[in-house]
Amino acid sequence: MSKLLEHNPDPSCGADVQHDVAVAAAVELAMEFYGCDAVTAAAKRAIEARDLDRESHFRFWVNVFKTLKSQPNLIAEICHSG
Repeated sequence: MSKLLEHNPDPSCGADVQHDVAVAAAVELAMEFYGCDAVTAAAKRAIEARDLDRESHFRFWVNVFKTLKSQPNLIAEICHSG
């Protein structure tokens, strides 16, 4: 393998980082806008995207949903602060 190919970054890596940043931003906005219902709202968006055959949108909202579900303490804090 040539040195040029050996050190060339994987172009899909940048897309993953952008996706992660977008998911993190959507999680923050969902918590801010929907509060205690953020998890439900993300699930609803995923279902809507699936019904419309928007696979990339579906995967995005599933990732938002999973991220929210993985942070129950944060959701509980938002629910109890209001």
